[in-house]
Amino acid sequence: MVTRGMVITADQGRAAVEAAVLAPSIHNSQPWRWRLREDALELSADLARAVPVVDPDHRQLVVSCGAALLNAWLTLRDAGLDVVVDELPDGTDILTGRLATLRVMGRRPPTEDEAALTAAITRRHTERRPFDPADLPAELTRVLRRAAEAEGCWLVALVNPDARVELSVLLARADWIETHDPAYQAELREWSRTDPNAPDGIPRSAVVGSGQPRQSEFPLRELDVVGEAGQRLRQLEVEHPGVLVLGTDADSVADRLRAGRALGRVLLTATAAGLATSPLGQAIDIEATRGLVRDTTGGSGAAQMILRVGYPDASAPALPATPRRPLSEVLDTAG
Repeated sequence: MVTRGMVITADQGRAAVEAAVLAPSIHNSQPWRWRLREDALELSADLARAVPVVDPDHRQLVVSCGAALLNAWLTLRDAGLDVVVDELPDGTDILTGRLATLRVMGRRPPTEDEAALTAAITRRHTERRPFDPADLPAELTRVLRRAAEAEGCWLVALVNPDARVELSVLLARADWIETHDPAYQAELREWSRTDPNAPDGIPRSAVVGSGQPRQSEFPLRELDVVGEAGQRLRQLEVEHPGVLVLGTDADSVADRLRAGRALGRVLLTATAAGLATSPLGQAIDIEATRGLVRDTTGGSGAAQMILRVGYPDASAPALPATPRRPLSEVLDTAG
């Protein structure tokens, strides 16, 4: 029996979804649909926006939706609402069922931590440019690990030199495979945008030009497939960023949704702490290398995301916001 909650007003629902759509998603595909009912805000996957070559089993789509779910929950909590999340209320078939519902069961002021994370939602962005060479303090790594654990996931910092070399090799191998895969390259071109008014996809402002070699311990995904790079590379020195592997104990749809919430919380926690982040996704895209990424952590379970973390280059200009689809395309308020 589903317990009815308090009425969620139209303004509260819109504010929650406005924050939700700011979550990261693979190729900025924004693969979510929201529906506002009188007593619930419902999240479903939009499989019409799937990226089947890079994400054939929709794992990254579900992770993206989990990050959006966290943003919506935080925004309702910031309004002083006590929010209950019911995940996969219709079962695990994401083609036909909802991923989650949010219901307001009463009023409760947000915690300081929740308020800080909510404030970071509009500031969070993916930073592909070189980081400042300053090391990531161990205490901040522990804070990020606790953020993942708060959502039932694990987070491991790769500090062992052998593990970092192993990951670098895996990333280079996966990067080579994707670069030489015509289907992957075609899909990447399909989601690359040269129109500055495009509401989705990879904008030119997110693409770092590849006209000169990048000196980094770990290769980044090559996005410059249609030209017109919007960022110029300013190399400070050879990069040795912090690297974090986020994972779950199992790999079900529920685990992937949980991983998305954890990813969102880790990214917002990093933003609130003044850190910059970007994914190192190539080795997670390919199932064979994904299993080997887990092995670099020395643990079990399933690796769900690799993050590059560090301090941003203070001299670099601010980036424009990555475009998002209008609310009218992602939110149904018909009730």
